[in-house]
Amino acid sequence: MPNFPIIDTHLHIFDHSRLSYTGFKGHPIFGRDHHIEDYAAALGRVDVDAMVFLECYADFTPTSGQYLEEIEFVEEEAQRDQRLKAIVPMAPLEWGSRVEPMLEEMASKHPMVRGIRRIVEFDADPRALTLSRDFVEGVNLLEKFGYHFEINVNHTQMDIVREFVRRIPNVRLILDHCGKPGIAEGAIAQYRDDVAELARHPNLWIKLSDLPVEADKKTWTEADLRPFIAATLESFGVERTIYGGDYPVCLQATTLPRWVDVLDKAFADLGLSEADTRKIYRDNANSFYRLGL
Repeated sequence: MPNFPIIDTHLHIFDHSRLSYTGFKGHPIFGRDHHIEDYAAALGRVDVDAMVFLECYADFTPTSGQYLEEIEFVEEEAQRDQRLKAIVPMAPLEWGSRVEPMLEEMASKHPMVRGIRRIVEFDADPRALTLSRDFVEGVNLLEKFGYHFEINVNHTQMDIVREFVRRIPNVRLILDHCGKPGIAEGAIAQYRDDVAELARHPNLWIKLSDLPVEADKKTWTEADLRPFIAATLESFGVERTIYGGDYPVCLQATTLPRWVDVLDKAFADLGLSEADTRKIYRDNANSFYRLGL
């Protein structure tokens, strides 16, 4: 366990009485509420002094969504735990320039907002959405507000990300969950190729999170994850790799303390110094999300 408090850049909390999450219904983990107190209890031995909330794919339509309502819900949660310092909501960037008034409202009324995320993985046509003129325009518009953009895909969609990043020259980007690599499929060669190519874009960071969920959820071992951790650091280095816990999604395969233990051992075996590990667990997140710690 690190001998310093870390920053968790990927936290989900949600309340089914406040917002609608159709995709969560009936799920053994996501079908119930998860509040900031539940996350705090799940930390166990992990010492965290700052968290970043990531949007939870609350229901939306082509013309409306619960974007601002989710921000307001998280702001209330943050009043009960001041370690929750930043919010990365969803916004309909596919509206192109028409999304600007919503971004202006976020910037003027909700100072905890630091960027925007989109889970394109679950869209009916991820390629058509991500590479559309309006979506690209919406993402590039984030530069005006000092916001970054986080993209969530799986390993079968990484070719989309390769094309997408070439169209976003100035906005800072994060690839969530290492692009959900095909760990269960043993697709390490593809992953090495993907991250080597993507790391060529200096405005792209990578979030080291949720790898156990992409392995066999019940029987994964550290050996299954290690090549993917090593490939991440080989391409992006310690300067552009950021830790994330991904509660409660991670609970499908692991606990937060076990995930940190796995990373600790990997970092040690790969020869990272304490300064390097601090960058991944804390310093990069503090700078990227402008937390002021």
